[in-house]
Amino acid sequence: MNQIPVKLVGLRSFLNGTERATADITLPSLTQMTDTLSGAGILGEIDLPSPGHYSSLELGIAWRTINEGVFEIAGPEENSLEFRGAFQEYVVSKGNVTKAVKIVAKGQSKGIDLGTLAQNATTGTSNSVELTYLKIFIDGSAWFELDKLNYVFRINGKDALYDVRKALGLA
Repeated sequence: MNQIPVKLVGLRSFLNGTERATADITLPSLTQMTDTLSGAGILGEIDLPSPGHYSSLELGIAWRTINEGVFEIAGPEENSLEFRGAFQEYVVSKGNVTKAVKIVAKGQSKGIDLGTLAQNATTGTSNSVELTYLKIFIDGSAWFELDKLNYVFRINGKDALYDVRKALGLA
């Protein structure tokens, strides 16, 4: 193995174009929806994924304290979120190198956990956001894109739903 992923060494968060200091971002789990296939000619069952169909995509934003950003996300309108990170990797022939990661997301508030008020401590305040759009770039190249409302699902550079959009008159 020539490249060993090490850790995230830097992170910047943006909410609707404005940089916001956050504590941690919990990214959604990517769980494809499946349908069970069984019947003549099949031994047992097969859970087949439906390309582009994913379960709920919930993103979590942890804050150090209660602040304006908490409530900017909480309104009924869709929010644009962007997270830029710097990942450290160890390359055998070079030593430590940095790779850029950018995550672009859109979604609406699902709720706020206001946390705890305790002297000389963070509050543990957090937002949860239901995503309708998610795109992930590594070193400037798009590796994953899911737009639930526009029938877009691209992974590893392949447009996996082009034929579906074409059949629906969307392409």
